[in-house]
Formats: sequence, C-alpha cells, structure tokens
Amino acid sequence: MTPPIVLSIGGSVLANEPLTPDPFQTLAEHLDNAHEDPLALVTGGGHAARSYIQTARELGLDETGLDEVGITLTRANAYLLIAAFGNDAYPRPAETFHEAAHALRSYPRVCMGGTHPGHTTDAVGAMLAERTGAKRLIIVTNVDGVYTADPNEDPKATRLDEVTHTELVRLAGDAREAGSTTIVDPLAAQILQRSNMPGAVVSGNDLDNLANAVNDEAFTGTRIEPHAKES
Repeated sequence: MTPPIVLSIGGSVLANEPLTPDPFQTLAEHLDNAHEDPLALVTGGGHAARSYIQTARELGLDETGLDEVGITLTRANAYLLIAAFGNDAYPRPAETFHEAAHALRSYPRVCMGGTHPGHTTDAVGAMLAERTGAKRLIIVTNVDGVYTADPNEDPKATRLDEVTHTELVRLAGDAREAGSTTIVDPLAAQILQRSNMPGAVVSGNDLDNLANAVNDEAFTGTRIEPHAKES
C-alpha cells in the first residue's frame, strides 16, 4: 500500500453556521487537483458538535457521554466529505484504524471522525498516521500555525515557522474537557513525537496554501520536524 497523507481537519474549517455544502465540496476539489497519493481525512465536529456538547452538559451528561455526542457529530461531517469526494471515497466513515487502513487498499480517499472518548480528532489523526505509516500528518485549523501563545489572548504571540516534536509537546500543554479547542492536542503531539512523524499545522482558509503543505512544498504555517532535526 502506498503510504497515505493524513489530514486532521478541524470542524471549524468545514462545519460552521449555517451549514452549507460549499466548504466540503471546495476542499475535496482542491485536494483532488493537488494530490494523487491516497489521503486519509479525519473530520472534527465544528459548531454543531460544540452546541450539542454544551446542551448535553447543561442536561447533566458526564464527560464520557459528552465525548460520545461529539464523536457522532464528527462522523456526520465525515459523511458530508465522503459525499463531496464521490466515488473516489470509501462509502462510510471508518470507525477503527484497522478499517481505515484496510479501506486505503481499495480507495484513494478514506474519511473518519472520532473513535473513542477522551481522544480529539487531532489525536485520532496522529494515531491513524502512525497506524498507516503515513508520509506526514497535516493539521488543518482556522489558525495559520502554531504560536508561542494563544494569539486571541496574547497580542505578542508569534507564529513559529518550524517546531520540533519536543517543542510541540511543550506548547500543547495539558489535556482539556470535551468540546474544547486548542491548536494542537497534547496527545496528538505526543504520538507524533513517539512515531517520529513529520507534519504541519496550516490554516484551512487558504486552500492553495493547504495544497502546498499536502505536497510538501513551501507553505505558510508551521512545519513539524522529526527528531533528526532536533540535535
């Protein structure tokens, strides 16, 4: 099997209010035009998932239950992306890494959402990249890279063009509650580190730039370098 490129696509890139087909269709078209290698895509939950999680929290659902609500919404978004890819895509969201890896033997596009409570879709993307021996993991978000601090809270925060795995783990910090947002999930950073997986963090607002990151060409964002570059 040709090693895939794995993309973890934040729900905020695809599924905001109002929900429309355009972001899904446009992303699928750009990726099809930019890259011929197999792509495995993990979709986040977006606005709908956060709304459902908040409502369920107010109704008293426990954190594990809240995660399961979010997983359901991530898989709904995966179905929409599958529809956008058409016949090139495995026809249902893969629910396990084994299923995704098996599907990649027959389909050039495989989509999935969340898998287990406590794992963000970025962590799922990192585990899928590790499981399939991916060329790299591209984390697609609504921020144009990894910053020294939260740019929404710290006006002095600066974007890092390149980080090592060790730096990424430090910047990711600690795990948070269901439905929270952070540029790179701590577990995802740790998995990238242990598997020595190269990657990138890039905005989904510029799809030409995203295509460059997928193709390992020059792009605006943050490049995640393997251990060999850390010495």
